[in-house]
Amino acid sequence: MEKSQNNLSKDREKLLKDLKLNPVFIEKMAFTKEKFFPALVEASKSVNDAKIFLTSMSNILMDKFLAKMKEVKMSELNLTEILDKKSEKYEEFKKLIALFDDKDLFTSKELLEGMKGEIDLWINEEFNTRKLSDLKLKWLDEV
Repeated sequence: MEKSQNNLSKDREKLLKDLKLNPVFIEKMAFTKEKFFPALVEASKSVNDAKIFLTSMSNILMDKFLAKMKEVKMSELNLTEILDKKSEKYEEFKKLIALFDDKDLFTSKELLEGMKGEIDLWINEEFNTRKLSDLKLKWLDEV
């Protein structure tokens, strides 16, 4: 137990050392130390009060972000621009993305994740019913 805690301590020290070289981390820590934490202390009556405020603000931010996702249409993201035009599947993927052009980001993400979930469900059901003997192991054929 002591050895694993010692390893965790060393890992944490290394992580902090690496983070201190990251300008984004340094900027965030300066903001937190110089502005955010002092303002939070001043605004809070207790630790619990601060915790409730932070949780509430985080939830409000997420709600506002999700509401924005309902306003922006997929077509506004110009996702076809990131596709590799040299790919043999370029036209198929372009048509697939175009299906979502009139949908908002929230709905599009919901549909995409739902389809991925259905595929995962099918794979899990297949894994639970397929016999191991049906598995074609390439390395066995090579020996």
